Parts: sequence; structure tokens; C-alpha cells
Amino acid sequence: MTKPNIAIVDYPGALPSAVYGIEDMLSFGPQGERWDLHRLSDHAEVDFAAIILPPSKRAVGFDEAPWLIPWLQQQTAQGALVCSACAGLSWVAGAGLDRGRRVTTHWGLEQRFRDHFPELNLDTAPLLIEHSDLITAGGMMAWIDLSLVIIERLAGQDAALDVARNFIVSPNRRDQRRFRRFLPELRHGDAEILRAQHHIDSALQDPLKIADLADIAGLAPRSFLRRFTRATGLKPTEYLQALRVDRARDLLLQTRDSTEQIGFAVGYTDSSAFQKIFKRLAGQSPAEFRRAFRQGDFAG
Repeated sequence: MTKPNIAIVDYPGALPSAVYGIEDMLSFGPQGERWDLHRLSDHAEVDFAAIILPPSKRAVGFDEAPWLIPWLQQQTAQGALVCSACAGLSWVAGAGLDRGRRVTTHWGLEQRFRDHFPELNLDTAPLLIEHSDLITAGGMMAWIDLSLVIIERLAGQDAALDVARNFIVSPNRRDQRRFRRFLPELRHGDAEILRAQHHIDSALQDPLKIADLADIAGLAPRSFLRRFTRATGLKPTEYLQALRVDRARDLLLQTRDSTEQIGFAVGYTDSSAFQKIFKRLAGQSPAEFRRAFRQGDFAG
């Protein structure tokens, strides 16, 4: 089986310590042999499983790397996981990869981002905000946490814990949150189904019907159902429920919002239905999950 490719983008102004530090963490030990790591300063005609945008030591200039935004858009359309730390979020925003979803960056950059990207759904309280195809991290040293999450996504929790132990960094913030995570398959090669998956991820709060998703994919409903199940391993309804519950887990730990508010935020107008589905997939009620796994004040 071909090993997945991972890109660390060494764009003009990228923080060298982060570029090399991410490379060191992803290269460490046996898990470093599971993928091919590329440090890029220009586009590459390769399909990447993950692309990392490190922090910047100065203001990001889009005109200094004009290839990067269209390349990111192309890679996302092929199923890549795009990851940013601190000011690396500039490239995510410039490429429109957030698609209205919550993202984070360094708290000190919040006003600059709000001035330059007023439509950005920015929340600088969490250290990490995860979506199926996008992970954003906060401060300049958050590339450490980001690296561990990437390792966990691509190689599993044991590999991430091994790296954390050897680099002597705490994995607690992500370990507590990530039991039974739903990590949907995005690199299946079906562009029409991937388009529907991207829409689902950015529109969880909306009522999503099979006919509408099939229309977004440009397929007849029966063909859409067949191809979606083949590509993801789940029926669309099962996929949507798993993604909504996974997103609810994050909100239960990152916010003080009520169960009803969180259910509504992930697309459930009926609180009892949300609680029933959450308990079936997570093995406990939302309130039990929050009590059992929340340590400290993640809401800031």
C-alpha cells in the first residue's frame, strides 16, 4: 500500500522552529515510517493526506506565495486534511477553506483577523478546533498539539502517546476529548461524494435531506446513496449522526452551553432526539459525558 504524503508548507515568513519542529515530531520513531514527509516551498503535483501551515514570524503576504491558495483549494477538493497553527490560519481564510465553520488562532491576532476577514467564524478560546478536513490551532507553540493530533488521526492514539512521552509534552488535553472519535474517510477518490461530505461538515446545523445532498453531488438520489455508502462505509443518515455527535462532544468540553443549545448547534431541534442519539453513539448522555471527561476550564 502506498504511504500517505504529508506536507509542511515552508511559506515565506513561516517560523523556522515550527517548520523543523513539526518535521521532527512527525518523523520520530516507527510512526515516522508510515508516511512520506515533504517540506514544501512551492506546489507539488502530489496528492497529500495532510497539509500543515505553521505559524508565521511576520505578517503573511499572499503575493509572496501566489501558488499556495489555489493549491490548497485543489488539495482540499481531493480529500486532504488542512491544518494551521497561529497565523497559518491566514492561508485557510484566504482559500475559503473554513466555509463558515469555527476556527481558532492566537488570541493576539484576533482583531487583525476580524479586520481582514470579517466573515471568519473566529473563536480564540479553544486551543484546537477540529473538523473532518480542517484543524486549526491557537498560539505559536500550538504546533506541538497540532502535530500530536495529526499523528493520532493518521497513525492512531498509541502512536501519538508514544511521541508525547518521548518529547515530554502533555497529551491530556486531546486524550480526554478523543475517545471513540469519528474520523470520516475523505480520501476515497469519489469527487462528487467528497463535495457532499464537505457540505455536510459546514452545514451541520441545517436540515440536510438526501435529495439536497444528491443535488449538491450532481447525482440521482439512488446513485448518491449507493456511492456514498461505498465511499464512506456509512449510510448518509448514519454519517450525519456520527458527525453531529462528534461535534457535540467538542462543544460539551469547550463551552458552557446547555445540552439544548449544543443539540441545536449541531442540527437537532428536538432535545430529546439529540440526547437519545448521543447516548446511543457515545454510550452515555451529554451531561454524563461532560462530567466524566471535562477537566479544567476549556471555555477560558
